[in-house]
Amino acid sequence: MELLYNKDSYLTEFLADVVSIEPVELNGKPVWDIVLNRSCFFPEEGGQDCDHGSIFDVNSENFYRVIYVALKDGVIHHYVESEGRPVIARAHGLIDWDERFDKMQQHSGEHLVSGTVYRYFGFNNTGFHLGDVDVTLDFNGFFTEDELIFIEKTVNRAVLENFESKIYVPSKEELKKINYRSKKEIDGDVRIVEFPGYDVCACCAPHVKTTGEIGMIKIISSEHFKGGTRMMIKCGWRALSDYNERLKSCRAVSHLLSAKAEEIAPAVEKLSKDYRDLKYSYTELQGDYLDSLVRTAVQNPNPVIFIENADTSVARDAVNNMVEKSDGYCGCFIGSDNQGYSFIVSSRSKNCPELLNRLKECFEAKGGGKNRMIQGSCKGSRKAIMELINA
Repeated sequence: MELLYNKDSYLTEFLADVVSIEPVELNGKPVWDIVLNRSCFFPEEGGQDCDHGSIFDVNSENFYRVIYVALKDGVIHHYVESEGRPVIARAHGLIDWDERFDKMQQHSGEHLVSGTVYRYFGFNNTGFHLGDVDVTLDFNGFFTEDELIFIEKTVNRAVLENFESKIYVPSKEELKKINYRSKKEIDGDVRIVEFPGYDVCACCAPHVKTTGEIGMIKIISSEHFKGGTRMMIKCGWRALSDYNERLKSCRAVSHLLSAKAEEIAPAVEKLSKDYRDLKYSYTELQGDYLDSLVRTAVQNPNPVIFIENADTSVARDAVNNMVEKSDGYCGCFIGSDNQGYSFIVSSRSKNCPELLNRLKECFEAKGGGKNRMIQGSCKGSRKAIMELINA
């Protein structure tokens, strides 16, 4: 079978003869598998998602959307959806060029990044995935923030140099003399993609003719992953789209904070401090309010407080305060009859797990604890819960 994308990454359409059309399943759904004698559709391979597009019948108005492309034993399989058997006498294939070029930008950018990492740091690319949204690269080493900046500047310098890539299949003897990257041993012909001075790698995917077509290369994130580093990048149109989304968010936050873009960080820091101070004051007020409820509650055999909102630590302090003054069940139930309650119950003389079991039987309670204290959540009315506790 003739794999046209190997010869020309910019070929978007082609004519072909139909070899076979067979019903198959794809992800549990019935589809049709169309095999042609030639194709420029790139399959899912080498960490990259497949091309999409359409196959037309040149003798009629019939056309079928290609939803998935796979390579099996050197043969391209085009999967299409159709209620009946596709009718194609001679095929005219057309790929989605915007999608193809987007992936060419990302994959060529990945080569520059991986080649630069290997050249300057000696780390290998151990994993790669190019999807519709994310491009992730896995390396068997770690990077400092300054090293990531260096990598980014280096690869973008390659973009500005706008030199041509080289794609070729050397003979076995020639291949022995080439120092190239490859994640695995390859049987048969090895297709080499070279960005002179930056990277030489075995690769089956379509790539740009010149580095300038990649556009900006941006490292979006870098994190430790399986003993190494997982890096996310965006190139070209994706990088521009990502920048616009971030700028949009930045402007929205800037408007909410009434601060200029360059003043967002200190404005958020001040807002965070104000929130912590407010939360501390609120917690103090909660404590004072619960203390007043405790003074009333401890007059009952089983002092229990019901409150709509309370910090857990404040509620626990209130329960401990009641335990010092009462031998009964001492509890704090936080919530409402409609939404349910979270609770903390303690006692110095009564069996709290026994009470928890009764709460589970009557109010679908969930939780746990020990003899002296239980906590969890339940559904029920304040009146019914108190009747059970006092029973």
